[in-house]
Formats: sequence, C-alpha cells, structure tokens
Amino acid sequence: MEEKISDNLWWVIPNQVAGVRKPTAEEISLLKDAGIGAIVSVMDDSANLDLYEQLEMPFLWLPVKGGTSPSIAQIGSLRQFVEHQNNLGHGVAIHCTSGRRRTGTFLAAYLINLGKTYTEALEIVQNANPAVELREAQVEFLHEFFLQKQIAQGSELPKN
Repeated sequence: MEEKISDNLWWVIPNQVAGVRKPTAEEISLLKDAGIGAIVSVMDDSANLDLYEQLEMPFLWLPVKGGTSPSIAQIGSLRQFVEHQNNLGHGVAIHCTSGRRRTGTFLAAYLINLGKTYTEALEIVQNANPAVELREAQVEFLHEFFLQKQIAQGSELPKN
C-alpha cells in the first residue's frame, strides 16, 4: 500500500513550498488540509492536470522527462508561480511520480534561485526528504545552475 499523502509531503520552506509524490483525486483534500493550495506537476505527461482543473486547484505544468533536469526558463516560471501563490496565502506542492528525483531537482534549483548555495540547497532538500535520489545529470545541472547564478551576480566563485 502506498504511503499516506500527508506522510509523503515534505516542506523545504514551511508553508510555502514542498515536495510530494503524485497525488490521487481522493488525496487532494488532504493536501489542502496540510496547507497546499496550488500544485506544480513536473511529470512529462499531463496526468492529473484535468483533475486539478476540475477541483479548481491552481497548477503549473513544467514537463521534464524522468531522470533529467529542468531548463533555466522552467526554474524561472516555478519561482514566479510559487511567489504568486504564496502571496495569495497558498502553499505549493511540487510533484513528479514518486516525488524524489525531478521534484528534488526542482526544489533544489528553486532554493538556489532564491540565493542558497548549491550545498545549502542540497542539504535542505535531503534534510526535508532523505529518500530524494538525484541522478548524476540532475546534480550536474544544479551545480552548473549555481555557478551561473554566481557569475550573473558577479560573486566570487567558490574554490572547490
């Protein structure tokens, strides 16, 4: 039997943004009870989008194939959506199928986009959900994204 959705929900910024596995129709109300008012699906298929629309749950679809990384544009779209939903008082849950790889990658990239270092972002994600398992390509993307952010901000690059 699958883990209860409320037990699978993991906040990286409490009451603002969290990761979760793909919810079922019956679980949406449980997510709402836990403070989730909007959803970001990072699955590469449109499963559940009709459900979110039917339940009038604000959502954003940022499709990414399993084991791969998002684009820089998708990270920007994620940040805009989360900030808008947070301003409305909604916590946002990001999900892929299991909530461990693509979800973890998006959440770490989101944290880097907010100003966290590569190491800080990975630690926050791993502490929030020790079951997160990023692929090598995803880890490389996060490191490159962090370095690009540093260059864009004119910061001194870390020595390591």
